[in-house]
Amino acid sequence: MMNYNFKKYSPIILFVALMFILHLIMGFNGDDIKYAKILNNQTLIDYVNFRYYNWSSRIIIDTVLAILARQNMIIWKILDIVIYTCGVYYLIKLVNKNYSKKIAYLGVLLFLMYPFYEMASAGWISTTLNYSWCFAFGMISFIPLIYEYHGEKVNKYVYIVSFLALLYATNQEQSGALIFGFNLLYLLYSVINKKGINKFNLLATVISAVALIFVLTCPGNSIRFAQEVSYWYPEFANFTILQKSYLGLVTTFGNLIEQKVIFPLFYIILSVGALIRSQNKYFKYFCYFNIVFVLFITIFNTFIDISVLETSLKSLGSVPNVIKSSPLMLIPQIFKQIVNIVPFITDTLKLFTYEGLPKVGINSIAIVIISLYFLISSCAMIVKAFPKNLFPLFIFLGGFLSRFIVGFSPVIFPSGARVTIFLYFALIAITLMLIKNLYDENRIPDKWQFILEKTLLVIAVLNYLIVFAISFMKYGIF
Repeated sequence: MMNYNFKKYSPIILFVALMFILHLIMGFNGDDIKYAKILNNQTLIDYVNFRYYNWSSRIIIDTVLAILARQNMIIWKILDIVIYTCGVYYLIKLVNKNYSKKIAYLGVLLFLMYPFYEMASAGWISTTLNYSWCFAFGMISFIPLIYEYHGEKVNKYVYIVSFLALLYATNQEQSGALIFGFNLLYLLYSVINKKGINKFNLLATVISAVALIFVLTCPGNSIRFAQEVSYWYPEFANFTILQKSYLGLVTTFGNLIEQKVIFPLFYIILSVGALIRSQNKYFKYFCYFNIVFVLFITIFNTFIDISVLETSLKSLGSVPNVIKSSPLMLIPQIFKQIVNIVPFITDTLKLFTYEGLPKVGINSIAIVIISLYFLISSCAMIVKAFPKNLFPLFIFLGGFLSRFIVGFSPVIFPSGARVTIFLYFALIAITLMLIKNLYDENRIPDKWQFILEKTLLVIAVLNYLIVFAISFMKYGIF
């Protein structure tokens, strides 16, 4: 039995092992150092009281953060591996109803593509507790609904754990809004279809609604907002709703395009899935175009990045001449020539990562059109790829809105890509759902399944190595 369980859950065991290796190099950095000293001269109650009235409504998260930051980092590392793995496992379980080990492996590979080094952008402990833990606890809060969906019984202790997880996850604005939205949708679904209302679902809807009210009425949030406008983005105070919407829309897809892995993969697989489902030749052309379009945007954006790297290397006087004269240096120079040939495309795509509000012009209009196209085409293909199932569309829109709303915050640029985590995981969930559906319906020949699986494996391994290297060089303990 033990050997059977080991084989059955080997994908999750592999994920734990890889996370363990990654966590070995993590050390205190960023805000972790500050939070480690928080309780040196004040009590926990005084600290939480001050935060509520002067800075943030995240009093549960702040309490845990202040306590954990004082401890040996090993405690956080153990907790982080366990909690994050639970989130990954339950998202895979949500999609993988009958638990196919192959689908579980593919789910793990997709999660390995997430740029986990973003969880160090404000300090490993500080960032994970506010983002990856909220994702994980959000998934844990859905366990009763996942079990009901799978026709499984729920242990009373599961309700207790899910309730505690719910309190934590709804203390963060993005995850709180998502939890409220999905619980409300499930509640409405139960009412419309005259199913018995799940009491935990009703409780979760009420608690998440109260949590959002708590966020909106917290005096510290308004004070923090004003201070952040003054410190990070003074111009933000005069922006209109349309300008903030621009920031939310363009930077959302800017983050996805800049990472160059999860979104292009999601978009291509979605295009293929919609292509398989469609009988309309014009919609098929639409899907073919989308594959070419996202590949062009991703590759051209990579050329821009390499050309910028070439310019940076030239400016470094410390780079040995033997390296500067190396034939390999011709590659970025060639890419630089390519991007210079079409300045309109280059200048437009650079707006994806431009930290500010550009002047209204043909480039800024073009980048809005590109972003809206990705949004609308994704929705259209999701509807086609998942006939008679709106749940994937709700997942996508929920993930998108969780990132889009950041455009209404003055810390949209200092926050970096960590605030995109919920959208990334929404894309992973939809991608895995689509692959499972196509596998279950035998829509993909064995040869192409093999190619898909090996492609995902190669991308996941390469991305994991990149994540490890970046984490080691920028945030490592050595």
